[in-house]
Amino acid sequence: MEIDKKTAIFTVCNVAYLDKVMVLAESLYMSNNIKINVFLFDKKREIFLKDDFWKIHWVEELNVPDFEILSFKYNIIELSTSLKPWLALKLLDSYSKVIFFDPDVMVLNSIQSIIENLEEHPVIITPHYFYPKSNGFADDSKIMRFGNYNLGFFAVNSSLDSKKFLSWWSERLMLNCFDDAQFGIFTDQKWVTTAQCFFPFIHISYNPGLNIAYWNLDERSISLDENKKYIVNDDFPLIFFHFSSFNNKFPEKLSKNNFIIGNNTSSIISNLAIDYSNQLNRYSTVSHDVTYSFDYMSKGKYISPTLRRAYASVLDLFPKGHNPFNEQGVVADFAKKNHLFEAKNKKYIAEGYQGLEDHSGKMKIIFSLMRLLLRIIGPNKFMSVSRLFVYLSSYHRVPKMWKI
Repeated sequence: MEIDKKTAIFTVCNVAYLDKVMVLAESLYMSNNIKINVFLFDKKREIFLKDDFWKIHWVEELNVPDFEILSFKYNIIELSTSLKPWLALKLLDSYSKVIFFDPDVMVLNSIQSIIENLEEHPVIITPHYFYPKSNGFADDSKIMRFGNYNLGFFAVNSSLDSKKFLSWWSERLMLNCFDDAQFGIFTDQKWVTTAQCFFPFIHISYNPGLNIAYWNLDERSISLDENKKYIVNDDFPLIFFHFSSFNNKFPEKLSKNNFIIGNNTSSIISNLAIDYSNQLNRYSTVSHDVTYSFDYMSKGKYISPTLRRAYASVLDLFPKGHNPFNEQGVVADFAKKNHLFEAKNKKYIAEGYQGLEDHSGKMKIIFSLMRLLLRIIGPNKFMSVSRLFVYLSSYHRVPKMWKI
């Protein structure tokens, strides 16, 4: 089937994510005969992939406003998500409809219904799930942190309404696309929770065949029809599956996160996940170098997340036109003055709440110190201090913390 030539599909990633992108690109092409636009957030380099299924665009060649500043203050997830509406607006200069998929999506059926819905709706998004949950996994309390809608998918047309929404969204992401859930911001996603207040034309699709993921499997039963095509709740084509937090070491588990399988047959889910894993493994070698380019300064100094946040807090104090990546420049001087370079250039590895058990001894010491502080200052002041810790955890909002 040939998709309307006036429709563009796109995704964003760095070179290290190209295995996932190629699965997305091939699945889209095989099911819809359309090449995806891949915007690569890395410095241009040799990659060992044919362009049978995709059109590649290196972000450095796109003339993104203040790109050096954005790529320094944001990590790769924040940076790539911050430019999604900006890229959609650029594509709408040449196309009448634009659809975004996260790179860890696999398309399994025709997307024609999405394209047809864009005739009626300027903007289409999908909620994380359809029914209230309090299961301790993917539930309402987590949705309050990360946003009502999963922006691993959105679709827009070229109407004035759509462009107003994209412009509003883009302006906010250029300034504040941090992973900062404790302050109500989660990259590009949390902003759209408020968007309906200002843009009532945004359409929320409740098609269960869109954006299936581990967080909504309990309400969507996947099976095979007589043609061996995946269907959802016995009635809807499974258009695309979102393999968020995919566990490629143990693909039959589907996700690194805990979730509820609902009425699904475990063999159906594991077969779907194993098929995705097999597709990923076909593209396991995409480049000799999968290092994220914008993690390093001009002479190889590693840019820690702490340095990124500190830089963001004092950004307005640096001279206009400065290059933050210049290892002989003002930002490097700022980093040295504030001890923001790792002594051995060691790369940061994120540790979340799931790693608490691995540091139980350290946590006992911290809890002991906290109890001691409580005893010294009393419960009222302790509450104020604990709230202050939350404030200080977003130190890109605290310029007075740093020496200039």
